[in-house]
Amino acid sequence: MRAVDQELLEKTEIYQRLDHAIVERLVRDCPVREYPKNAILTQQGDASEYVHLILSGRVALMAECCDGETTVVTTFGSGEIFVSAATILQMPYLVTTKTTAPSRVLLIPSARFRQALETEHALALMMVDRLARHWRLLVEHLRELKLHTAIERLASYLVRHSPVASGAARFRLADDRKTIAAELGMSSECLSRTFQQLRGYGIRASGSRVEIADVRKLRDLYRPVARAASNAHATAGSATPHEGLALS
Repeated sequence: MRAVDQELLEKTEIYQRLDHAIVERLVRDCPVREYPKNAILTQQGDASEYVHLILSGRVALMAECCDGETTVVTTFGSGEIFVSAATILQMPYLVTTKTTAPSRVLLIPSARFRQALETEHALALMMVDRLARHWRLLVEHLRELKLHTAIERLASYLVRHSPVASGAARFRLADDRKTIAAELGMSSECLSRTFQQLRGYGIRASGSRVEIADVRKLRDLYRPVARAASNAHATAGSATPHEGLALS
């Protein structure tokens, strides 16, 4: 592994959470591949050959119908593992994955990853934690599509990606608008109209640049869901900002 890839690996969650010796055994001699934007990494329906760890860049998970229609399910960024569920279950990929930016991806052979899960207790616990969090995010994503309006969904998306929790914020969108629209379950035209509607809430957007006058005010636009009767079983960190869904 090149020195630059080793540096990127050391920034990932898997490296920071596990004993380094475990990670080094897992990734020893694994290839690192460089992909341009819009490169296909995996194809829906194919057998799982690798677990993918993004060292840099960004990847979209896309669902396809037989008539050729596609939509973006979610996106992953640097440091994240994706299409691990297909490897663990030894089932075909549920989605096609495509880069949305130039990316460097570490490929861990599926058989090696499954063997490590059986022998490395810490890795197994980490994957249980990640898949449980991804399941919660999946349910949250479905709930947004079914219960919330387009303007609420976009407001929630902007709040999740804001670098601050309150006050003014300026940042760039991680994905292009077509990808964001598909992820939020709307057309590109609807996304543009929704951005216009949010101007009344202090949102200014031009291309990938976004300015929010008051993040807390924008958060208040999103109708909260009904709380469970008791929070006795809630744990710290049980709901985290969007990190991608394990739909593969």
